[in-house]
Amino acid sequence: MLNKFRKLNVKGFTLVELMVVVAILGILAVIAVPAFIKYMRRAKTTEAIDELDKIYKGSAYYYTAPHVSAAGTRIYCQFPTAQALTPGTTCCGTLDGDSDGRCDTNSSAWNTATWSALTFQITDQVYFVYSYDSDGKVLNNAHATANAHADLDCDGIKSTFQRIIFPDPNAMYGECSQVGASAYFVDQETE
Repeated sequence: MLNKFRKLNVKGFTLVELMVVVAILGILAVIAVPAFIKYMRRAKTTEAIDELDKIYKGSAYYYTAPHVSAAGTRIYCQFPTAQALTPGTTCCGTLDGDSDGRCDTNSSAWNTATWSALTFQITDQVYFVYSYDSDGKVLNNAHATANAHADLDCDGIKSTFQRIIFPDPNAMYGECSQVGASAYFVDQETE
């Protein structure tokens, strides 16, 4: 049987053919790897969009729900108070115990008055840190902003996502309805 194989006179690839194949694979790798890395970072940003939408909905509910003071008087429509970055300033470093680029789970960080008022809490590991800015004003003068920041590759450059929330200017005095920006403000999406 070995003799039959030898008689077929089968030749292998030449060195030039192998070098061409290696060169083509190298070019494909140079093009594909950066595109893949950018795609992976963009996939991480969906977390921010989903979580900011939850904060937006919690803010809408809080603003439109009736509130009364301890004395029983009606409190005018307003957004919850401002909340600093949670769970910390960035997920790079001390908040990332397992070095996977995400803040480790810390449910106690979300036990603040503002996050409770917004019915917002994250129980999983996250890439982004969140904050809530509120001007403390009432009725049509009230404004709030939900923020998400992340340093996706721990290089010091942060991705920023924001959603602005404001009252409906056409709402009647007794109906607290609110609207918000239909789009997100995005800066350095995939840094």
